[in-house]
Formats: sequence, C-alpha cells, structure tokens
Amino acid sequence: MFLQYLVEDLKDSNIIGDTNIDINKIEYDSKKISKNDLFIAIKGYSDDGNNYIDEAIKNGAKAIILEKGNNISSNLQDIGVTVIEVEDARIAMAKVAATYYGYPAQKLKLIGITGTKGKTTTAYMIRDIMNASGKKTGMIGTIYNTYGNVQIEASRTSPESLDLQKLLKDMVDAKMEYVVMEVSSHALELNRVYGLHFVIGIFTNLSQEHLDFHKTMDNYLMAKAKLFELTDFALINGDDIYAPKLLKMVKCKIATFGLDNAVNITASDIKINAGNVEFKMYINKMLETIVINIPGRFTVYNALAAIGVCSLLGCQMDAILLALANVKVPGRAEVIDVKKTFTVMVDYAHNPSSLEAILSSIKKYAKGRIICVFGCGGNRDKEKRPLMGEISGRLADFTVITTDNPRNENPKEIMSQIEKGIKNTRGLYKIIENRKQAIAFAMKIAWKNDIVLIAGKGHETYQELKNKKRISFDERKVVKEIAEKMADKNIE
Repeated sequence: MFLQYLVEDLKDSNIIGDTNIDINKIEYDSKKISKNDLFIAIKGYSDDGNNYIDEAIKNGAKAIILEKGNNISSNLQDIGVTVIEVEDARIAMAKVAATYYGYPAQKLKLIGITGTKGKTTTAYMIRDIMNASGKKTGMIGTIYNTYGNVQIEASRTSPESLDLQKLLKDMVDAKMEYVVMEVSSHALELNRVYGLHFVIGIFTNLSQEHLDFHKTMDNYLMAKAKLFELTDFALINGDDIYAPKLLKMVKCKIATFGLDNAVNITASDIKINAGNVEFKMYINKMLETIVINIPGRFTVYNALAAIGVCSLLGCQMDAILLALANVKVPGRAEVIDVKKTFTVMVDYAHNPSSLEAILSSIKKYAKGRIICVFGCGGNRDKEKRPLMGEISGRLADFTVITTDNPRNENPKEIMSQIEKGIKNTRGLYKIIENRKQAIAFAMKIAWKNDIVLIAGKGHETYQELKNKKRISFDERKVVKEIAEKMADKNIE
C-alpha cells in the first residue's frame, strides 16, 4: 500500500520526504523490520521506540512515524527516509493500522469488557453463549485470542493497536460476526483501542491494581471510563463501590447488574457448592435456574453480565443455560485432579480483592482447612503486598508465602512485605522462596477435606525472573508431578 494512502488520516502530521512509496508492511518492533517497511516509534512501559530508529533503517525501513519535537527527524531525509511527525505516535499507529488492514472493526460487532477482575471469565461466558446461539464470535483476552478453530496464546490482555487490527482482519476473513474483547486500563490509556466502536461495554468492578502505572484510584477509574466513550450501551456492576461515580460519567445508554443495588439484572437463591454455584434469575419474564461449574459469588456477577449482554443480542435461553453449564476458564477456580483426599485449586487471584473473593468463596463450602500458597509480582504495585498478606492471614488457616514473578526485584524483599501484612493477624504461615517447593509443602501438610489454593498465576505457564528471563512453570503440571511423587510414597 502506498504511504500517501496510509497517512491520509493523519491530519495534523508534518511530512518530510516522498509519500509515493509502496510500503511493504508496518512494524513498531525494529527487529521485525525488512525492506520498504514503515516503522512507528512508540514509547513503551520501559522502552522507547525512538532509540531503535537507526536499527529500523538499517533493516530496511523507508518511512518513520515519530512524535513532533524529536530531533532525530532532522537528518533522516538526507538518507532517503520519509519522516512523518505526529502529535501522538500511538494514535497515529491505530489510524494507520486500521487503514492498512481495511478497517476490519467496521465489519464486526465488538463487545468490550473492562474492570479489575472478572474480565476473562465474563469473556469466556459471552463467547460460549454466542457461539451456542449460532452467532460466530471471536474472543480477545488475557489467556487466548480465539476465533473458529484458531487459538493463539495471548502476550497481553489487550494487544497493541497494530496487532489488534491484524487480529480483527483475520477474524473478518474467518467470517466472524462478533468479537468479545477484554479491554485493559492500559489499552484505554495508551490508545490501543483508539478508533474502535463497541456495541456494548461492560464494567465488572474496580479495586486496587496497577497503581504503579495509574498512581491513584481516581486515575484508574478515569482510564476504565474511557471505554464508555466508545460504546452504544453500558452494562455496569451496580454493586461496585465505584459504580455511583462511573454512572455519572457515562453518557451512553446504561443498564446495571448486581445482587444488592441492581436496577435491571439480578439473581436470587444463590447456593455456593464445592464444585459449582447455582442461582435463580428472571430472563425474559421467565424464572430460570442457572448452574455454573465455577464456584463463588463472583461467578454470579460474571454470569449476570454475560447473560445481560447475550440477552440484548438476542441469544436463546437454551443456549444461555447450556453454555454456562459447560463453560471452563483456565486458571480460574480450576480444580486439579490429584486423586487425593484433599483438593488442589489454581486461581489467578493476584490482587487484594480477587484473593479475598476466592478465599471467602472457598470458606463458604470448605469442610476442612484452607491452605493458601501465593506471592506477589515484582516491579508492580508494592502497596498491595501487605494487604494480600493480611487477607490470607485472616481467611486461610495456613499460608505459604512464596514467589510469583519476581522480575528484577529481590524475592526476599517481596515476601517480607507480604509477611508484614500477615503478622497483623493471628494467621499461621511459612515462607518458602522456591514456588515448586512451596506447593509441595502445602500439599504435604494437607489433610482429608482440606483445600490447597495456589493463587496468583492461574493460567500462566512461566515464571518471569531478572531481565525478563522466563522459565517454564505450569502449576497444573507441577501439582500433578508432586501428586505422583506423593503416590509413590503412599502419602495421602
């Protein structure tokens, strides 16, 4: 595609050089650049694309998009490289990517989900109900990006705009009609979803997370609220503490769901069991009983959001009931079959509210003790560490403090900060730095009817260490391996 067409929508840009160039492809990673490519220099969380312009040119870039006020652009024309100076490189990338891929979002009906927790499970529920109703639906989210028989492991909750437009184009080519998408606060703040339009936007909840990026809860809420500037209809959790603020901010049509303050969609007669949750609700003036094999009160909220969306989009009742009865979400209250008299559960709970939610849920049906194994990620929000220690100390019978993804922080420092919180309770605990050894210890001390909750990583299949080094670590495999060794030693 010729550069002049790609940059046609960049109204306030300053173009230096020839635009009558046939561009091969667009990249924001200089290592992926080849002959006649367009390189977009964007600033990342810890890196700056401007530092890689020389590498991009060396690899064959014929045009560069960068932000105004950057002195780098002054000498690029001399070497035959066209420079497009813009106010915001991320917005420019979103516009150029949409043009390059033929505006695929305009051929799809998008459903966006934002919130601290519940996004992934709600997305799975919506995807499964829509497909069961015969509505071809793709999904973009934290674990996988899926459409038809294609399943691609996700590298982040919401892709960069260039990757997102490519994914949407692939979904259009695969004849998808709808796409349900987890929309993170980072994606909204960093314009990854700029230019997209959603038929329905969902707000699940807001609690402490990502304050290393947003700094304050008000900023975090403002970021989430940006989704509803892009939607026709908002479906909001009326029970969330931030709902009153958000409801005043949203200008599109609104409906609420919840158990206490809901106006439109609610549930009753909730029964939380060891293997499922059951509740009743009115749908299309009919009282229906819903059963979902993900135990917990939080599951009811996720289901109410999913049912609300799918009802608005015309899904049949039998499809809703069938899909919810069979929905499975990797790493979300996932019970691992260890063939023991105790239970092992893996959950992605990695912030105070999600850890409290899963532990409170288990406490309602646990017949034995709750043994909680968890750590906290490095280079992230430090304030939540003692809070999570206090929550586990208060709700679990025994806590094993360990590592999560320590990244470039000292694991001992992270664990010490968690320990400060647990010391404020009477909770029993032990610190074991090696996560595999921590899990093995928890399973070794488990008695009949105990529940071992391994929290924090859920679906992740790695641990992230110093300098972004990743080692293989799939907790489901680790748990089964430990269970097999216990069987060899006749340990129940």
